[in-house]
Amino acid sequence: MLVKLLKWQSVLLIIILSSVACSKDSDEEYSGGGTTASSAKFLVSSTIPEDHATGVSLFTSVVIGFNNDVNSSSVSGNNFSLSSNGIAVPAKLSNSKNVVVLLPSSSLSNATLYSASVSSTVQDISGNSLDQDSSWKFTTVSASSDNSSGDTGSGGDTAADTTQPSVVSISPSENASSITVDSAITVVFSESISSSSLSSSTFKLMDNSSNSISGSYSLNGSTVTFTPTDNLTHFRDYSVSLTTGIKDSAGNALSSAKSWSFSTLSNVVVISADSFGMVLLSGGQFEMGADNESQSDGTGNSRELPVHTVTLTGPFYVSDHEVTAAEYKACVDAGSCSYTGSTTNSKRTYDVSGEENFPINYVSWNDAANYTSWLTSNRSGTYRLCTEAEWEYAARAGSTTKWSCGNDNDSCLINYAWYDSNSRTGPKAVKTKLANSWGLYDFHGNIWELTSDYYGGSYYSEISGGATNPSGPATGGSRSTRGGGYSSETTSLRSSNRYYKGQTSQSSTLGFRVCATP
Repeated sequence: MLVKLLKWQSVLLIIILSSVACSKDSDEEYSGGGTTASSAKFLVSSTIPEDHATGVSLFTSVVIGFNNDVNSSSVSGNNFSLSSNGIAVPAKLSNSKNVVVLLPSSSLSNATLYSASVSSTVQDISGNSLDQDSSWKFTTVSASSDNSSGDTGSGGDTAADTTQPSVVSISPSENASSITVDSAITVVFSESISSSSLSSSTFKLMDNSSNSISGSYSLNGSTVTFTPTDNLTHFRDYSVSLTTGIKDSAGNALSSAKSWSFSTLSNVVVISADSFGMVLLSGGQFEMGADNESQSDGTGNSRELPVHTVTLTGPFYVSDHEVTAAEYKACVDAGSCSYTGSTTNSKRTYDVSGEENFPINYVSWNDAANYTSWLTSNRSGTYRLCTEAEWEYAARAGSTTKWSCGNDNDSCLINYAWYDSNSRTGPKAVKTKLANSWGLYDFHGNIWELTSDYYGGSYYSEISGGATNPSGPATGGSRSTRGGGYSSETTSLRSSNRYYKGQTSQSSTLGFRVCATP
């Protein structure tokens, strides 16, 4: 298995952008958590300055908020304009997700009516064009009330900028969750910002342990982007703080300090199976176990209680199938594994013609461990048995129901599993039933699967407050098994069901699948 450095795919986030109607000097801002959900109609949702605003600063930026993220290729002077008396005002355009900013090249004229417009040819990232042309007007403040030293509208000295910049837009948004770990922090200000005022003391990103995150700053007019040196960490809270040490190009300090928090990806990212059938999971959080009082999983017994939150930091690989007889025999033929199980039982699969693609059985936990060591020596990554937590996480594939396919065994299990209703004569070829939503086969039925954990009937009580990467009790006499087998009743096939076998036990119903660390 060739392991490459993978960037996680973006996770679609639903961001609600409230309409904002305020002057340029307001401290309200747009918030973007990631990619906004695309609405059927693409609309201008708000503008700063608002339509018919008066007393607008001579140093304003024109900020347009949309209900969807904007296709950056349509952000051009042909589609966005600012003018006065029919004369175009030179301005620099910048775009951050669903916000576009026009930053005039010089201060505006005092007591002057300006018109701003957006063409309907602007498109969102889904290719939807703006519903209609949009335009609005505003009037600037007089030079005296703006504390300016001159009048740019009458050919006098250039007005002095004494207006403090404010925050217009932030991304990720406040309290946003499931932010991808390769995200940058983007802040749009109301005016052009001085690059010399940007530093780790004025624009700071910190994790929940108060560790400062290093990175670089890039400036595009009034838009500042902080790009962390390394990817952020999964399932971590982060905070951003902006101080009044940030200044605009005229030296005016930020009108007020601002801070907000967000958390990184807590949803799984699935990379499809490679040539060995290994599926890469980013990790995630889920509720492990079953509780009749609170879980639709139901019919749980004491060894499945209490339900507890498990975090798997990942990434890790899980095989999309149970180890087959042919795969195990290759290890035996290589001299790294042995087969000491039955050679006469009709349900055995090892070295049986026509059953090469059946799950290997009559192997012990020790046999399985030897097999994973052999894989590690022949492929990239570290192969191993899955932990119980990894196994249940992969089996559930995001579900909270009894089985990954639902709660109705009559309608779902027959299509997803080999069990007592359709396979009492023995195991069947792997991957001949439907896969779960993550592309993983036979987690329910066919063969009981050994895990790496020692079995502890009360272990869940020890981690009832939640656990990160749990690996079971430190010692024990048996190993946990999961999934049920070809002769099991439906209740044994539940995602939360736990059982156990001795470390040297072998049977026709016992096999395994592998996980791996990249």
